[in-house]
Amino acid sequence: MTEVSHYQTLFAYTIDTAQHLLEKARELNEEQLRADPGYGRGSIYSLFLHLLSALQGWRIGLETGQQPQAIRSEDYPHLEALRRALEEERMAWQTYLASISDDAVGAELELTTRHGTQRRFERWRILQHLVLHGMQHHAELAQRLTAYGHSPGDIDFIFYP
Repeated sequence: MTEVSHYQTLFAYTIDTAQHLLEKARELNEEQLRADPGYGRGSIYSLFLHLLSALQGWRIGLETGQQPQAIRSEDYPHLEALRRALEEERMAWQTYLASISDDAVGAELELTTRHGTQRRFERWRILQHLVLHGMQHHAELAQRLTAYGHSPGDIDFIFYP
């Protein structure tokens, strides 16, 4: 397995898992979806928005060297808009990952963050961050969905096709 194909698999898993969780979230009512538990990134809806913003922001940063500002909730007012945007991110990540070489995975790049700070990153660290970032928030979403009686079931990587 090449490094690029490794990340292609991990990103497919990451986005598929987010979409699976989003489908389970569609079973919630609006109050459950928007309830802020008082910790973490806020509501279930806010967690999905945060996941999308991270995927999109880091991808654009990798492609252009400049991260955009975080996405706004007004642009994604409901789960269907988030679902469509996640599907667009899936395709964009597939295209991006297919465009880089194994050597590029380990290469350093300079990136201006959404806060205006210029930083140097090894590409693999950004890619790995997004996978682990997704895993953290997927677990939080799974716990909250389960508390509402809508368990997503096994979302472990080992069971991913």
